[in-house]
Amino acid sequence: MPLIRYFLFATSFIVALLSALDHYLPPPEARSAGPDIDRSIIRVHSARALPEKIVFDTTASIAASVSSPLLAREPSNHVVRDALAMAEAAKPGAKVTPRFNAARQ
Repeated sequence: MPLIRYFLFATSFIVALLSALDHYLPPPEARSAGPDIDRSIIRVHSARALPEKIVFDTTASIAASVSSPLLAREPSNHVVRDALAMAEAAKPGAKVTPRFNAARQ
């Protein structure tokens, strides 16, 4: 119910404000009788040209197996990568220091 009361209050406030403004503000003046512009001849042209249309030929059949020289080549020797994978991780020799110095106590 608070939502409905809010909308009723806001709507009535806006209607009252619009009617008060209509009563106290002067009426809008008539449009000037200047020459009308024929807007049907105004055209907008862009300084940039659109890119050319790309046409994909979907009627051509694609070969079932494509052999690439890069794919057909034997895999290279991965000695360096394998050596790094087998290397043991260095164990940290971190010293644990006490949080409070015993000499201060």
